[in-house]
Amino acid sequence: MGPVISAFIQAGGQSARMGQNKALLPIGGRSCVEWVIAAARAVTSEITVVTSDPQLRAFCDERGIALAADHYRDVGPLAGLHVALARCRGEAALVLACDLPFLTGEFLRLLRDSLGEAEAIIPLDAQGHPQPLCALYSVACLPVVTDLIERGERRMGRVLEHLAVRFLSFSEIAHLPGAMDFFWDLDTPEDYQRARQRLRERSSPIRRRAPE
Repeated sequence: MGPVISAFIQAGGQSARMGQNKALLPIGGRSCVEWVIAAARAVTSEITVVTSDPQLRAFCDERGIALAADHYRDVGPLAGLHVALARCRGEAALVLACDLPFLTGEFLRLLRDSLGEAEAIIPLDAQGHPQPLCALYSVACLPVVTDLIERGERRMGRVLEHLAVRFLSFSEIAHLPGAMDFFWDLDTPEDYQRARQRLRERSSPIRRRAPE
């Protein structure tokens, strides 16, 4: 059994390349952020959406979803990590981008149970790239994150250099159903269309050959 955690879904970006709010994009009959919330519910009932977008805040209010806003302005993803750690009521904060519709509860349970003695656990995708916005951070990280922001740091990668991080290799999660799609994010309209097609493919019944 892993630590008691709270989940914080980060939706503070401008979605400039998409041209509209990524969190509210419909995909497979629900909004993108609802897919992320559904996965997070497998590991915690404490779920908060971090955003200052009025449309998304209204969407969450209508559904009884907790909300938070960044304390620091113009800091980027680090501001979202800061508010997650500051508001976390568990032992660790699960930080998730709002545009990861293929996350699964099974994967997030594995992530939670892998934290151990590390201050943060960061999964790696199939190409070996760290995924700090689909990761778990101990509340003990808050002073480090606050200090770095106050000193002008804006890069997530630099923050990880100051934490005791365990990187979860892709080989450790590759056995999970849908693993290749876990970190599929929606940055552009092309990403969105491909994700919709991918979801249709995954939802289609498998055609079996008739026995000869």
